Amino acid sequence: MEQVELGWNEFWADIFRVKHRRSLQGIQYYDTMVVKFCIEVLGLKKGGDLLDIACGAGDQSVEFALQGVNVTAFDISSRLIEYAKESAVNRNVSVNFYTGDMLKMSFENQFKAAVLLSHSFGFFNHDENKQVLRDTYKALKPKGCLLLDLMNPYNLPKFVKTWTTLEGGILLIEPHLLDAPAGVLRGRPATFIDTANDRIVLMDEDAVSNNDIRMYTALEIRAMLEEAGFKKIDFYGQNKLPRMQYSSDSERMVVIASK
Repeated sequence: MEQVELGWNEFWADIFRVKHRRSLQGIQYYDTMVVKFCIEVLGLKKGGDLLDIACGAGDQSVEFALQGVNVTAFDISSRLIEYAKESAVNRNVSVNFYTGDMLKMSFENQFKAAVLLSHSFGFFNHDENKQVLRDTYKALKPKGCLLLDLMNPYNLPKFVKTWTTLEGGILLIEPHLLDAPAGVLRGRPATFIDTANDRIVLMDEDAVSNNDIRMYTALEIRAMLEEAGFKKIDFYGQNKLPRMQYSSDSERMVVIASK
């Protein structure tokens, strides 16, 4: 059987963000739950402008649109944006989807709120991560809010090796590894047994590094947000209602930063 290494946009974005994600039991209910939480804590009204940064295949962006929110959403993967546009058409909603890099945002005073969901923050070095926060601050209207939905660094999930049967083959996911001195959750190398094309697909270097995530504490996040210009910063312990106070054993670390 042939063995090949493929990149994030050409192969693995589809596997992880579309096929694997949609195989998760209850994922549509989860998306609806997260969107309802975001709408309440951000005070979003129908017709309000929202920026969904690193939107993936757009599942939550579409849910926002179904609730009457005016959504602009982007992801670095052009393949995922294709899926997102198809999804919006299938659900009969309008979302401004486009392919874009969160390190190249150039919005000015445009949105009531912005979200970075499913731990889509921390992919870069420290200075670049701070740049994302600064550029998001600029994108928000006066009194606008940013919501970061992050893993709790003090209560990480137990990562295990998994085999999952997907359309066209079988996905083997290795567990994340926490590089404690660096404060980075190292990417999960994966293998896909591509039975449809009789090959074994591995992740190339770019695809693996795309999964490395800097794990910030609440104290560090607060300092970065204040440096970016945000004035009021609140923490919650879950991304669903009711609102729960953040603690070391919380499910998530959800951060709301107001301009």
